[in-house]
Amino acid sequence: MKKITLLIIAILFTTTSFSQSAQNEIELIQSVYGMEKKEIVTDWVELHENQKTDFLILYDAYELKRKELGKNKFALLLKYVDDYGEILPEDAELIMKESIPLRKKSDKLIDNYYKKIKKKTDAVVALQFYQIERYLSGIIRLELLEEIYTTKN
Repeated sequence: MKKITLLIIAILFTTTSFSQSAQNEIELIQSVYGMEKKEIVTDWVELHENQKTDFLILYDAYELKRKELGKNKFALLLKYVDDYGEILPEDAELIMKESIPLRKKSDKLIDNYYKKIKKKTDAVVALQFYQIERYLSGIIRLELLEEIYTTKN
């Protein structure tokens, strides 16, 4: 839990000054977050020695795809934050037309990797992967939303 808390603090610290940042800053944050996140995930998931290599190969592939979706989500979030309080209905509609497919892609990605991990390791490892990914995603999402609403008022 301590690692998760530190990870969230790091993300929030970088996010608050992020709206003017360039693409390479997104990649830097994702890199730092990815390293810390990988450590949290591998601490959480109970792997047998013979499962580690297969799991880490799949996890790294998952992370590459998740990071790409993350860039798109973050760009969309910045659009919303920049217009917060002044957003027009037509802009809100455009944001949602991008947001819903991104959420679906994220859900599909984790579902697919749950299946891949289960096939290469076992159902318990896959479940633990799924649980920790959903947990981290949910916590970070809530923290980002809270940050938006408290800094924009």
